[in-house]
Amino acid sequence: MDLERFGYQEVDITKEVSFLFIARLLKEKGIFEYLEAAKKIKAEYPTTRFTIIGGFDEGNPFAISKDALDDYIKHGVIEYLGYVDNVPEVIANNSIFVLPSYREGVPRSTQEAMAISRAVITTDVPGCRETVEDHKNGLLVPVYSVNELAQAMRYFIENKQEILNMGIESRKMAEQKFDIAKVNDKLISILEES
Repeated sequence: MDLERFGYQEVDITKEVSFLFIARLLKEKGIFEYLEAAKKIKAEYPTTRFTIIGGFDEGNPFAISKDALDDYIKHGVIEYLGYVDNVPEVIANNSIFVLPSYREGVPRSTQEAMAISRAVITTDVPGCRETVEDHKNGLLVPVYSVNELAQAMRYFIENKQEILNMGIESRKMAEQKFDIAKVNDKLISILEES
């Protein structure tokens, strides 16, 4: 992870809370849970923003259709950006990163959000749980649970200082675990010992 490209950017907790999802728009990435949780929260907190970055995977039977996503857009639930070239800027313009995936490696998008100092909501599954210490740099929620995901979103809306606190912890974790310079040094050290 290039910690210079994805540099620390303090979140402005005086602004309305905003949630960001970055992934292919597939069921296994938790897109449906994100959309339904967004719909619930938007009904309670109408000024909260929900943004999605990611492409459609047409032909994949587990992908969301454009028509289904358009329905959420039309009703003002989410903003869909598609693919973007300015991922660090988009992350920095949002308060919290959300990836309710069913399974992952160690998600690069989560690492990027952590490097920029964003709190994370993700699922308690292998890979995702390697990026979040629950209530330290984010919140872990059960897979498939719209209600638990919405509750985690609600927690941050009602506890804005935690967005900042957990974001700072995310950056520290990114520096410790994902800094490419440290990872490369460690790899070279291991290779030299062999």
